[in-house]
Amino acid sequence: MSFKKTPEEYMWLAIQLALKAQGQTSPNPLVGALIVKNGTIVGRGFHHQAGTPHAEINALNEAGNKAQGAELYLNLEPCSHFGRTPPCADAIIQKKITKVFVGMADPNPLVCGQGIRRLKEAGIEVATGILGKECRKL
Repeated sequence: MSFKKTPEEYMWLAIQLALKAQGQTSPNPLVGALIVKNGTIVGRGFHHQAGTPHAEINALNEAGNKAQGAELYLNLEPCSHFGRTPPCADAIIQKKITKVFVGMADPNPLVCGQGIRRLKEAGIEVATGILGKECRKL
């Protein structure tokens, strides 16, 4: 049996996932991702270290086909550029996530606002600022 939590409760869980890699991700930020479908967590992920798959990708991989039609909770805006890894925004779109809750926009000028814009252009509903103050502390 599953009990639907509030967006803030799910975001808090994403923050806790991000903290699992504290001290290991530099120069990248701490990021946690949670995928929820019909009130059930179907995917979890966090960014382990620079150069490895980002939190979103780890959560999408765990969720598999259950990601389609689900909600994604991220403490930080998904990347939208090619770096050491492909853009996470593209993976979110490909997996057909329907709504993304973002704690804060990425302050990195390569990303800032671009990941959110890309998701919205693909028809994905995006809510921002969920526990923003707590997310900025990471």
